[in-house]
Amino acid sequence: MESVRKYLSLVFIFVILHTTLFAIDSDAMKEGKKAFSKKAYGEAIKKFTKHADSHPQDGEAYMYLGYIYEYKKDYPKSIQNFRRAADLDLDKDQRKTVLLKLALFFNYHQDWNLSATYAARYLKYDSKNEEVQKIYNRAVGNKGNPSSTQSYSHNVKVESKPSEAKQSDSKKDTSKKVEEVSDNAEGTKPSEHYEQVLVGQPNLEDVRWDYVLALFEEKKYDLAETNLKNLIEKNPSRSRYHYKLGIVKLRQDDPKSAIESFERAKKNPFSKDTNVFLYYVYLNEGIAYQKLAELDKAETSFQQAYKQLQKDPPLLALARLYEQKSDWENCISSADKALSLNPEQIESHIFRFVCMFEAGKRTKKFENSFAKYSEFIDSKYPDLTQTPEKYQVGFIKLARRYTETNAFEKAETYFSFLEKVPANLESREFLFYRGRNYFYSGKVDAAITILQKVSGSSSGYYLLARCYSKKGDLTKTKEQFKLAADLKPEYWTSESLEKDFKDVWKDVSFREFIKTKAGTVSAQSLP
Repeated sequence: MESVRKYLSLVFIFVILHTTLFAIDSDAMKEGKKAFSKKAYGEAIKKFTKHADSHPQDGEAYMYLGYIYEYKKDYPKSIQNFRRAADLDLDKDQRKTVLLKLALFFNYHQDWNLSATYAARYLKYDSKNEEVQKIYNRAVGNKGNPSSTQSYSHNVKVESKPSEAKQSDSKKDTSKKVEEVSDNAEGTKPSEHYEQVLVGQPNLEDVRWDYVLALFEEKKYDLAETNLKNLIEKNPSRSRYHYKLGIVKLRQDDPKSAIESFERAKKNPFSKDTNVFLYYVYLNEGIAYQKLAELDKAETSFQQAYKQLQKDPPLLALARLYEQKSDWENCISSADKALSLNPEQIESHIFRFVCMFEAGKRTKKFENSFAKYSEFIDSKYPDLTQTPEKYQVGFIKLARRYTETNAFEKAETYFSFLEKVPANLESREFLFYRGRNYFYSGKVDAAITILQKVSGSSSGYYLLARCYSKKGDLTKTKEQFKLAADLKPEYWTSESLEKDFKDVWKDVSFREFIKTKAGTVSAQSLP
C-alpha cells in the first residue's frame, strides 16, 4: 500500500506540473491554478467552479476541486468531485490519478463494488500495476457481502442513489419494510453480459456470483436461486451464498426456506466484520419469522441484530412488531431508541405516535411525532391514494387526532380514504370515530347512518342517543341511551348529561327517564 501512495504522489506531481494538449485553460482555470499553487483554496474553489459551469464536459476543474477538499479534509465533497472528474474529459495521466484515488478510497472504506469498479477502470490504462490488481482482487472477492453496505459512499451526495430510495416510493408488504438490500448494484452489468461469459467459462465462480447479483437486481429470482444453488454445491461453506439465497427466498415469499438459509449462513459467518454480516442475517431472519407469525422468534432475531450493530432498523422493526402485538409500552420504547439514533426516521415517528395514542400518553413526544407524521404526509402525498402502504399504519389515528382538534374536513379526508378498505367497514374503531367526526362537524344524519353499524359499544350507543337528541327524537334518544347505560351504568349519573342532551333536557319525561333509570328505580325511593 505504501508503494501505491508513493506512486500516486509522483503521478499527482506530474499531472499538476504538466499542461496537456487537451486542457481547456480558460481565464478562470488559469486563475484557479494560480490560487491553488498559493494554497488560496477559497479563491481557487470559486475559479474552478466558474470554469466547470462554463465547460461542463471538462473534468480537470473537478479534479482540482477534489484535491482542495481533500486538503480541507472534507472527504464527501472531495470524493464527489473526483467521481465527477472521472466521468468527464481528462487526459490519460489525470484520469489514472483520479481513478487510483477512488479505488484506494473505496478499498479503505470497504465499499467493494465501487472499489472494484474504479480499480477495473484504472487497470484498463495500466494492467501491470500489481497494487491496483490486488485491490481489484480483494474487492471482487468481497463484493456482495453484507459488509459492503457499510460504505462511505452512501453518505456522499453523488449521482448514484442508495437502494433505500427505491423502496420509499412504492407500496411494500409490511414485513419487507426493514429489509436492507446488501448488494449495491453500481458496477454490476446486465445479466446478459454474464450469461455470455459463462457460456464459454461456466466454472468462473466470481462471474457467476456477479450474475446472481445482476439477476437479483432485475428481480429474476428463480434464475438467481438456480445459480446460487450451483455456487453452494461447489462451495457449501461460503456464507454469503446462503445469506443471499435467504434474501431470494424472502422475495419469493418463502420465509421458511429463507430461515433455513440464514441458519446455514450463521454457522460459518463471514470472517471479516462478522458483526456486520450477522446484523443483516438476524435482521432479515426476523422479517421471515414475522411473515410466519412467529412473533416471539422474530423479536429475538431483531434484538440479536441490534446487539450486533446499534442501528435504528432493528429498533424500528421491534416497534412495528410490538404495535402488531398491541404492546404499546415496548413499542414506544423501541421507537424512542430508534429516534435517538435517527431523529428524522418517519416510520419511527409513526409508530411512536400510534402507540402513544393507544396508551393515552399525550406528551410533547406525542405532539412532536404527530407533527412530523402529518407534515410528512401533507408534503409528500397530498393525494392519499399515492401513499405507500407502510406510511398508512397510523391513518386512523391521524383522522381521530384531526377530529379531536376540530379539523373535521381534514379528518374526513382520511376517513374517506380508509373507507375504501373493506375491512374498515366492519371495524368498530373506524365506524365509531367516523360517526363522531360527522357528529361534531354538524352532519347528524350522516353520523346516524354510520353509528347504527356500531354494535356492542357503550360509547357508540351514547353518541347515537346524542344524535337523536339533536333531531328531537325523544323515543330513539331514550332507546339508545338505555343500551349505552346497560353496558356502562355510570352514564345514568354522568355530570355532563344536561349539556350532552340539552335539546331534550327540557322535556320532563326525559329527566324522569334519567332519574328513574328507565323506570327501574322508584322515584319515591330516590333521595
